[in-house]
Amino acid sequence: MDSPSGRQIVLMSADNLSNQMLVYSIKKELDVDCTIYSHSLNNFPEGSRFNPDTLSSGESSFLFLIDCKDADIETVTRSVIDNPQLNNHLIAFYNLSDYSESEVKALTKRVRGFFYTDDSMELFLKGVNAIFEGEVWISRQILLRYIMNHVEGHKKDAGQAVQLTQREQQILSLMSAGVGNEEIGDRLCISVNTVKTHMYNIYKKIQVSNRLQAALWAARNL
Repeated sequence: MDSPSGRQIVLMSADNLSNQMLVYSIKKELDVDCTIYSHSLNNFPEGSRFNPDTLSSGESSFLFLIDCKDADIETVTRSVIDNPQLNNHLIAFYNLSDYSESEVKALTKRVRGFFYTDDSMELFLKGVNAIFEGEVWISRQILLRYIMNHVEGHKKDAGQAVQLTQREQQILSLMSAGVGNEEIGDRLCISVNTVKTHMYNIYKKIQVSNRLQAALWAARNL
């Protein structure tokens, strides 16, 4: 049964106890339909309810969580790129052991988030929500490396004339350094809701839709 929110998650992994418990937590805490799919990433059976070709992307938002335990990240990333069935769907990797340069490359290939084996369940669920809300879920280390790779040699954007208030510049600078909304609020002595309001206004002014794009804009223009 589809979730009331229209959001659905498919765990691309083995159907074992650990993943069954993860499915239970996702359903219970997020009220999102979640199912394990243990077949190959490149082998969606024809007519399967998990086959993206048979799903109406206009009615549901799908997040494919791909298990990367003991896997080569570059190989998994190539499988994602080469699979047209995953186009227009959200993709994230989980069960990563540690940061690697391969994750920075994967970020440029439609992967929207990375979850690690030592992440708490609370952090994992928070990240899943963020991805569904259009954000990317990455570590501060990956964010900074990604920005460095994409800013070197680039001139300032045409949007450099955008006028941000002093408070908006403060918030954008902190966000670009990988600081979360709660910590930004604590540092600036404002509420999380106020931070979100400022972020909404910033996105609108600089014409971006998520934190990663905003961080790149800031690196080129502030």
